Parts: sequence; C-alpha cells; structure tokens
Amino acid sequence: MKLTFQLGVACLLAQAASAYKCSQNEILKKYNVDKYSVSHTVSRDTPPSTTKEDWWINLCEENSQDAPRDCNKNDILCGKTKVTLNDDKNKDEILTQLIDFPDSTLSGASENDKNELVVGLKDAKWGSNTIDASLTFVCAPNKDSNTVTSLSWQDHRVQIVVEGDAGCLKKEDGGNDNKDGGNDKDDKDDDKDKNRDGESDPKKSSSVGSWFLWLLTYTLLFALIYLLATSYMNTRGGNFREFREDFIDRTVSLASSLPQFTKEIIAKVLGRASSSQRGGYSAV
Repeated sequence: MKLTFQLGVACLLAQAASAYKCSQNEILKKYNVDKYSVSHTVSRDTPPSTTKEDWWINLCEENSQDAPRDCNKNDILCGKTKVTLNDDKNKDEILTQLIDFPDSTLSGASENDKNELVVGLKDAKWGSNTIDASLTFVCAPNKDSNTVTSLSWQDHRVQIVVEGDAGCLKKEDGGNDNKDGGNDKDDKDDDKDKNRDGESDPKKSSSVGSWFLWLLTYTLLFALIYLLATSYMNTRGGNFREFREDFIDRTVSLASSLPQFTKEIIAKVLGRASSSQRGGYSAV
C-alpha cells in the first residue's frame, strides 16, 4: 500500500514537472505565448475517404489546458491525422497518424530579423524517425484569435506560423494595448519634437502650396476672361477672324508686358523697404 502511494505521488510530480515553464526562459517570458493554446484543423477529400488533420500547440505550463484526446499530457505540440470512410454510415474516425512533441523536445527560443518569436523543437520520436519543428509566432493584435496561417511538413521538419496576440510582447516588455500596434501619444510627441527642432510641418507646406496654386489658377482665369471680353467688345461688329487677331494681339501684348510689370512691382517693394530702413537709421 505504501509503495503504491509513493508511486502515485511520483507520477503526479513527474506530470507536474513535465510542462515547460516559460517564465524561466529569458525570451519566452517576454511574450503573450504563455496565455494561449492554439488549435488548427484542416479537412480534405481523399476518395473514398475524408482526411482530417488536427494540430495543437501549448508551449507553457502557465496555460494549464488539457491536451486533446490521443495526445500525451506533456505534449507542447501534437499533430494527428484521422480518416473517415465515405461509405461508413457511422462515420467512425480511424487514427492513421500521430506525432507528439513533449516539452523535452524544446531546444530553444529566439527572435528573427523581423522581431518575431521563433521556437525550435528537436528530435521528437516518431517510430524509427526523429522529427524537428519550428514554430514562428507573428504579432497580430487585431486578430480575434491565434490562427495558424502556414503549416508544412517536409522530410523530417514541421514548420508552423501562428498569427495573433501570442506573438506580441507583454506590456511591461515593450508591448502596448493599442490595437493598431502603435502609440498615438508617442507619435504626437514625436511630431511636436520635430517641429521644435526646426523641421517644417508637411501639412503647413502643402497648405501654402495649394493656396498658391489656386491663386495662380484664378489669376490666369480672370486674365483670359478679361482678354476675351475686351476683344469681343472691340470687334463686336466684325467677324471671327478679326476677333481672333485682336485676341492674339492683346494676349501677346499682355505676355510681353508681364516681365516689365513684375520688375516695377519688385522695385517698388524693395524701394519702400530700403527707404524705411534709411529712415530708421536717420532717426537714430
């Protein structure tokens, strides 16, 4: 009786110690991966049967969710394939393939060049073979759930990509609660700092440019209307040829006089400025 009790306690301790503590890993503890388990199911027609693949991921002990049926309790990744014969009235599923990745296969965690969490699993026993796995967690806080977006099994390696909040940093490690993945307050502060440093505000620049464009457009439009009206009044009793010649002459005359007119305006403006400066100096 005593021996049976000791064996039972030993089994319980072994099961409790079998889960992986993400809080003790310097990289995993920074991510929300310890809050979630991920399930993925895909079905396809394989006449005369239907094949269904189920995958389940639960890396961390902190998320105490039971493993699905047919998977082991200490699995952190489990994949199974079941087949249903189309002629079977009872639709009984036949388990044709099962692969387990226990917590002991976790070989390490890292961050790739896109700052995405990558977890490696190595040497999972599958019959006479050993299988490796690579799990990539992409931060997508706008998703309602963590979703497997890519899954492939080639040779002796399984590659899975999961998108969702599990791949996002925790708030205390540089993450944020903004669903757009950014911080509006920080962006506004950055804009203010740029303006204080002397950089031009693109909104103000575009506003000035648009006003100048509209002013130039209206000026040309009014000039055209003025020339048309003047030529029409001057050749009202004539024909279209006379109107055209008068319009062309007036247009050429206006265009040729613009440079001189511009020079006079600039000279008057500069003359006023210089005279006001001289007046200021004489007063001193």
